[in-house]
Amino acid sequence: MAAVSDSEVLLCWRALRHFRSGRRPACAPRGRPAVSECPLYDACPRWHGQPDDYLAALDEDQRETERRRGSWPCSRLLDLLGPEVHRIGGR
Repeated sequence: MAAVSDSEVLLCWRALRHFRSGRRPACAPRGRPAVSECPLYDACPRWHGQPDDYLAALDEDQRETERRRGSWPCSRLLDLLGPEVHRIGGR
């Protein structure tokens, strides 16, 4: 079980948030055949059936956008990370 500092958790949170955010997020599949650098790609509904996030957010109300984004594996991971996290793995 690894111990982590508040700063390390914050850096991880920021990196994950940056990786999955923006109009052309780094987690988006690229090339032919389309491949994503994200290890959560295969389980992510964002890239398998959901509408384009940028365009959908323009038409949806805030609740719909939050619900849709909440189904992404990275969103659930971001919810688990926070300043109160001091150990990764085990209890």
